[in-house]
Amino acid sequence: MKKWGVALGAAMMLVAAGCGEESAGGDDRDLRHSHISGPTASGWYPLSTLLTDVWMDELDGSNITVVEGGAIGNIREVNAGTDMLTGMAFASDFADAVAGRGSFDGEPQEDIMGIAVLYPTLWNFAVLDSSPYQTIEEAIEAGADIIPGQANDASSQTAHRVFEAMGYSIEDIEANGGSVTYNGYGDANNQLRDGTIDMVVQGGSPFVTGLSELDTQNPIRPLPITEEALQVLDEAGYGYNIEMSIPAGSYNNQEEDVPTVATDAMIIVNKDMNEDTVYELTKALWDNLNRFQEEQPNRGNYFDPELGYHGLVDPDVNMHPGAKRYYEEIGVVDE
Repeated sequence: MKKWGVALGAAMMLVAAGCGEESAGGDDRDLRHSHISGPTASGWYPLSTLLTDVWMDELDGSNITVVEGGAIGNIREVNAGTDMLTGMAFASDFADAVAGRGSFDGEPQEDIMGIAVLYPTLWNFAVLDSSPYQTIEEAIEAGADIIPGQANDASSQTAHRVFEAMGYSIEDIEANGGSVTYNGYGDANNQLRDGTIDMVVQGGSPFVTGLSELDTQNPIRPLPITEEALQVLDEAGYGYNIEMSIPAGSYNNQEEDVPTVATDAMIIVNKDMNEDTVYELTKALWDNLNRFQEEQPNRGNYFDPELGYHGLVDPDVNMHPGAKRYYEEIGVVDE
């Protein structure tokens, strides 16, 4: 991990700005907003709690509240800029959003920008370790009941794409006697524990917080995505990383690496947020890199300003000017 020297200016400017009385679009509103994250059982939620703690420690007058959300919906909420001015998203969904494709087909999100790309999120297709299913195909053919996350969110979108890459539609799953229903991670894990469903699809780095908690009492097991399906996904151009696996030991009884797809998690911001405020948010993130490495090591150990900037699609266009100024100061932006 690289360590970068950074300039120490702009703090007094931010303090002065934070004392203003402006409302819509003003600096005071920028410092007092909601940060939209993931479900409480996801890895995003504790990461967002740490992130906002760092921001409030570093930015005088700030009061940033973490609220539950989901990847696709987060982009729409931050784009709207009503109250949720920062949030978590996936870099692949961000690319879809600004281009007006995928889940945002015909609806380009023109008011979102990036602050930082952070770490890979691996998609867990998980069953209880006591399950008879050894592969995703076995589960589908046997009529498994599946909760792939909330409807129209990144989890369910990824699940649908993986199923399609394996040659299955939702109708095929139902024809086999199975079901696909939609719910948040916490409720899905409770149903998995109780045996009312057979499989969940959730994102983690590398494990999912809620699944890890379930694993302590009811061991779980991630199922592999076949090499053939991974190649189909790669050729489709969805922006997935197909070179990563859920490492052995991520769950108690997991003895081998499990091939899967991954996407990079990132922080998004409404484009109208004050440039100096975004500069300070970005600076606070990287100045406190050690806290993320110590308190969230499964994610924080991936953090690198090079990925932070260059992991974003067209960063010269899509990185917020305040964040870009910071990356320029530390020498990450190409001249």
